[in-house]
Amino acid sequence: MLCGEYAVTIGIEALAIPVVPGQWMHVWEFDSPGGGDRLIWEAKEKNGNTWLNESFSLPLEVMDAADEKNSSERDRDRKVLHSMISLVEASFWKAGKSYRIETQLEFERSSGLGSSSTMVANFARYAGLDAQKVQQNVFGGSGYDVAVAELGKGLVFWKNGEDANWDAWKLSPELTSKWKIVFLGEKQNSRSALDDVKGKLIEIQKDDFLMHQLQQVCAAVKLASQVPMLEAGLEMWQAILAMSLGLETPYQYFKFQPTKGGLCKWLGAWGGDMLLINEIFAESEQEALKKFQTVAWNEIVVQQSVS
Repeated sequence: MLCGEYAVTIGIEALAIPVVPGQWMHVWEFDSPGGGDRLIWEAKEKNGNTWLNESFSLPLEVMDAADEKNSSERDRDRKVLHSMISLVEASFWKAGKSYRIETQLEFERSSGLGSSSTMVANFARYAGLDAQKVQQNVFGGSGYDVAVAELGKGLVFWKNGEDANWDAWKLSPELTSKWKIVFLGEKQNSRSALDDVKGKLIEIQKDDFLMHQLQQVCAAVKLASQVPMLEAGLEMWQAILAMSLGLETPYQYFKFQPTKGGLCKWLGAWGGDMLLINEIFAESEQEALKKFQTVAWNEIVVQQSVS
């Protein structure tokens, strides 16, 4: 999400673009062994290592309620898979048949590029489900990331109550030729980050002046035809939202020095995942950025021709 984070949940538009690396999902159907019908789910990292391997009996059994606070990461991951599979009609799975689902990422799990959203989009497509409903039932959040995964193109995303809406949006690669993405190597939980600011978002929603400001800034970013206008809009969006939600900008968090003509903005949950920077900022903070992986924006996002 380039612009609109957090505020998208209270009706502000969000601007988002898909990246080239994604997630594969393969499904095999086979005759069940003597032990009964089963669904086996194996999830693999980019390097091919298995990070999750779970097995469920079919028809799906009810899972005991777990203590979320004290449960292990594996228990939480198993619960996520169970919640998603439980949305499928029992008649979808054939009697006497078992299934093996294998997923593999094309990016590092710690990057924050969408391991959950691409999984939801793939599984929903396979099982004939509404991906937005799967997202809301299993993860919550705005659902913009699932919409991007489904569409595979840049989009404007907004919500009317619980209804998700989106329209096509294109960002010229000429405007972003000097942009870089900095991967910070520590994935943040965007849903828990959203939970932390829900109360303040409700207050923003009640403030007509602030809502108008956010809408205007996002509109300026969406319609920007020149680099200075685009980058100034992104910096302004970040500054207004940080002040309103009591969050630190990356300048405050990393103690970076603002640079004239520079751009440094959180991507993903604030305080982690990624930074969006331009060439001017990269040069000014060259030493501090050495320890992070940096990729050119135009190399990793899906490009669309802009007429």
